[in-house]
Amino acid sequence: MTAVAAPTTSELRWLGVASVVETASLVVLVVNLATVHHPLVTSTIGPVHGFAYLATIAVAFLLPLSTGTRLLTLVPAVGGLLALHRARIRRAGAGGTPA
Repeated sequence: MTAVAAPTTSELRWLGVASVVETASLVVLVVNLATVHHPLVTSTIGPVHGFAYLATIAVAFLLPLSTGTRLLTLVPAVGGLLALHRARIRRAGAGGTPA
């Protein structure tokens, strides 16, 4: 198996932003569903969440990450955050500075 170079801090930042937007938008959608269920919130935040989910997957597949870390992004809601955490741990273990 070939070694995968650790991504840089700035590269991981993009994965972090996409992951946080994905998770936060899902929280907004669930809170809206559990409380007022306002259609404007759903129609606005729904596409944002979908785009953030796809962006998280795309960013992970563009970064120099292991296959397992990339596949973690396919887990809905928290996959991007799990992949980010795993990438930071592997970066720190590879002798890089923690992101």
